[in-house]
Amino acid sequence: MTGYEPDIEGASILIADDNPNNLKVMESMLTQFGCEVRVAMDGLAACESATAKPPDLILLDIHMPRLDGYGACERLKSDAQTR
Repeated sequence: MTGYEPDIEGASILIADDNPNNLKVMESMLTQFGCEVRVAMDGLAACESATAKPPDLILLDIHMPRLDGYGACERLKSDAQTR
């Protein structure tokens, strides 16, 4: 650790990335801080997950299959539940 530990314990974070290695690294780092982490392999799955149970924060990769990060962001912002 760097000496700085963010106060994010208990935060619900959804990570969308089509690279399993990126997901593993991010999930590992965030769970060390006590976050509840969910993962999605593409933008469409991220939107479905966020709609089912809105997280506190969504981290989106830009280049993903089915629906890229920009499209997912637009879709999430257009929905009152996930805005």
